[in-house]
Amino acid sequence: MSKILILNLGGTSSKVAVYDGTLLLVEQTLRHTEENMRAAPTAREQLEYRKSLILAWLAEKQLSMSYISAVAVRGATIKIAAQSGTYLVTGRYKQELMDLFIPDKPLIHGNRVVTPLALALVGDLDIPIYITDPSSVNEMSAKATISGVKGYQRRSRFHALNQKMVARKHAEKLGRDYRDCRFVVAHLGGGISIGAHESGRVTDANDAGDGYGPFSADRAGTVSTEAMLDMCYGRSLSQPEVYALIRGGGGLISHLGTGDLREVEAMADGGNEEAALIHDALVYQIAKEIGAYAAVLKFDLEAILLTGGMAYSQRLVNGLKEYIGKLAPVEVYAGEFENEALAAGACRVLSGQEEAIIL
Repeated sequence: MSKILILNLGGTSSKVAVYDGTLLLVEQTLRHTEENMRAAPTAREQLEYRKSLILAWLAEKQLSMSYISAVAVRGATIKIAAQSGTYLVTGRYKQELMDLFIPDKPLIHGNRVVTPLALALVGDLDIPIYITDPSSVNEMSAKATISGVKGYQRRSRFHALNQKMVARKHAEKLGRDYRDCRFVVAHLGGGISIGAHESGRVTDANDAGDGYGPFSADRAGTVSTEAMLDMCYGRSLSQPEVYALIRGGGGLISHLGTGDLREVEAMADGGNEEAALIHDALVYQIAKEIGAYAAVLKFDLEAILLTGGMAYSQRLVNGLKEYIGKLAPVEVYAGEFENEALAAGACRVLSGQEEAIIL
């Protein structure tokens, strides 16, 4: 079987794994402290820092890059990659990659350096690098892209990798082909994205990148025009200040000072009425958004699938079921299946089940 190295980089962590085909051999989340991040503030420094950690991890597991048949990475938004599927990284992608990488500027997110990191790890070895379902996947119908202001389209930025994997898992559970199913999938994490899946495509989803939809752990969600104007003009905040307020300082953090849902629930259980209200509002907003995407499917759907870290909360899940339980069966796939999805995507190409899309 093919040995696949998985690279899944976050802001303060690097998830790494090695699969034998779709069978997990070993995985680990390498954590990066604030001190580590301050010591390597630029994208170039982050690449070198994380490369050394990953090579050390491989050596600890008595593995090396010569053992690896393919590298699969969780890619960032790629301008030219709107189609769902698995992409093979080639020279055609280098310029966009460098534009995204911006070596000597501060790191925005770990996924900005993951493909350059993969190239650095591979070096001169003949090892393919694959990206499956990047966040730039855009399968929205034409009518779904229309906003209320001409020239400003609704964009598709959602948790494509995890949503698609969960949808495939549930289709398999039903004994069906994903392309023959109709689901609403809700990824509930630091960011929240909810998508309408039909005929193997996500024909509409809230733009989690821009913060549309429900508020989440640290994102404000949809904010009124009046509120945005007040931030920009009434409070005279700069663009970076507004961005930090609505993404990173919004949602649960804005209201309660923590983005950890477990802490919020403990506060509510301890008698904190504000925490209880904000938790109820979170459930309420997620349920409304799920209902909206059920309407996109004309309320003809096999299931509503809940995934992401927040789906571990029985309190949140039970609250959602009270609102949406009559729409369709609600199934829970708590956590994220990104590493598994990356391995599966690479395997489909390596086994000939799927043809790679050339970047």
